[in-house]
Amino acid sequence: MAARYLQRAGVKILARNYRTRTGEIDLVGRDRSKLVMIEVKTRHHLARNKPEDAVTREKQRRIITTANRYLRELSCRPPPVRFDIVEVIFAPKQIPRCRWIRHAFTLNEAGVEWSR
Repeated sequence: MAARYLQRAGVKILARNYRTRTGEIDLVGRDRSKLVMIEVKTRHHLARNKPEDAVTREKQRRIITTANRYLRELSCRPPPVRFDIVEVIFAPKQIPRCRWIRHAFTLNEAGVEWSR
């Protein structure tokens, strides 16, 4: 559902569930000139916390480490990278709603840098 939502918004999905021993990235996409690493979080509409709250600093670090591995596998020079979250909120007998949070976190905010 999140992938379809992003595709309708113009994002080209390059990979789904990209996994390494360090972690997983739910979706990797291309949004214009940026490579986008996307974490998808789903919650019931009555949940206490927002889905984005589940993307803790530790989770951000794992996503960044996994993104670094993805970038090393590219045969070309990687474009700028952005980290986004797509929240999927569902309620009984309703169509789930998506909310796309662009620039959800940065390397600085997560307290890490790209490794070479």
